[in-house]
Amino acid sequence: MELSRDQRAQLQEVIMKLERDFYGRGPSLVRVSVSDSAPHVITVLSVDSLTAADRTLTDRNLVAPVVAHHEAVHIATADDFVDEVETIVGLRPNAYMAQVDPRTGYAVRVFVFDEENNG
Repeated sequence: MELSRDQRAQLQEVIMKLERDFYGRGPSLVRVSVSDSAPHVITVLSVDSLTAADRTLTDRNLVAPVVAHHEAVHIATADDFVDEVETIVGLRPNAYMAQVDPRTGYAVRVFVFDEENNG
């Protein structure tokens, strides 16, 4: 799977927009990586993705609620991210995973495209 420069830019923009819409702020930087072989994987890294509330809780050693909150938002918004990726790439991901590290503010979204495992 190859992505054009335009597709990468579109993915960066849409991830930033969706994070801003769902979290109230977007990351300071988004990076898109694509694997070279099957199953193909698009990995999106968001930098500085924590809200002020996330930072306050983490600074006060309340990491579990931050992780739980992000996990709930990831689940609730999964279809939004998958639909946008499908629109840009032209293929629907077979799997989607997302996680945030509340100590660093890095967030990762992984989209897996596996033609042999369509379910």
